Amino acid sequence: MLKIKDISKTYDNGVKALNNVNLDIPKGMFGLLGPNGAGKSSLMRTIATLQQADTGSIQFDDIDVLTQPNELRQRLGYLPQDFGVYPRISAYELLDHLAILKGIANKGERKEAVDGLLAHTNLFQHRKKAVSGFSGGMRQRFGIAQALLGDPDLLIVDEPTAGLDPEERNRFHNLLVTLGEEKVIILSTHIVDDVSELCPNMAVLGNGQILLQGNPLDVTADLNGQIWRKTVSIEEAAVLENTLPVISKRLFAGRTVLHVLAPDAPEGFETAPATLEDVYFSTLHNSRSTQAA
Repeated sequence: MLKIKDISKTYDNGVKALNNVNLDIPKGMFGLLGPNGAGKSSLMRTIATLQQADTGSIQFDDIDVLTQPNELRQRLGYLPQDFGVYPRISAYELLDHLAILKGIANKGERKEAVDGLLAHTNLFQHRKKAVSGFSGGMRQRFGIAQALLGDPDLLIVDEPTAGLDPEERNRFHNLLVTLGEEKVIILSTHIVDDVSELCPNMAVLGNGQILLQGNPLDVTADLNGQIWRKTVSIEEAAVLENTLPVISKRLFAGRTVLHVLAPDAPEGFETAPATLEDVYFSTLHNSRSTQAA
């Protein structure tokens, strides 16, 4: 269990990235949803001991993360949003080097671990190729391989599917599912489908604050009967956005589809089944409305 209590972080430029964040994260896959700039990467970096919080505490089992960073790092796997690789070094050589840095000194144990992880991430056949020449999806799978070195109890993956094509994204999802339920796995993303497909527990982060936390099925069920849909022209959409609580607007076949959150049907709207995307957009909409008031 990972317990985050009253975590706040303000950078030197005055940006308050985290504002009194509280979360209890159990074993299994946990989705942290939020738009770009919400503070997700700041929270992930703080948990991963890459930066200090200004206030608050983080506890992972019996480890005080903020005062015992080295103890946490021994049990941590981390895939950051962006990571660099050495040029012209093969996947096997780079993963072997990272295994040494991770403390796997025995050559035989290291070879077994590296071969196993390359096979697990479907990269064994590419082990002699330079990682710098990998596709985006292959690089992300290599990132998971290095994060799994040492069999960590806590795994953090930050925006892992951003920029992946649908096939690679699906392959990456299947890889994450194989990691089991005995680890605490935090999936930080702005892609709602990643969370809806993978995570039994989730939270929404906005402006450095936790806006919502719960089971995706439960929080979606809470919106049933309150989501209304209408397909309109661009001109009509602009008018309706000024008069109705529109939570999302998307294009479908060249037409604009509006979703409205309301207890009763606005004129001309039809009922729509609530989705986790509606939960996400309505949570952000309510937060922005509160701040503007």
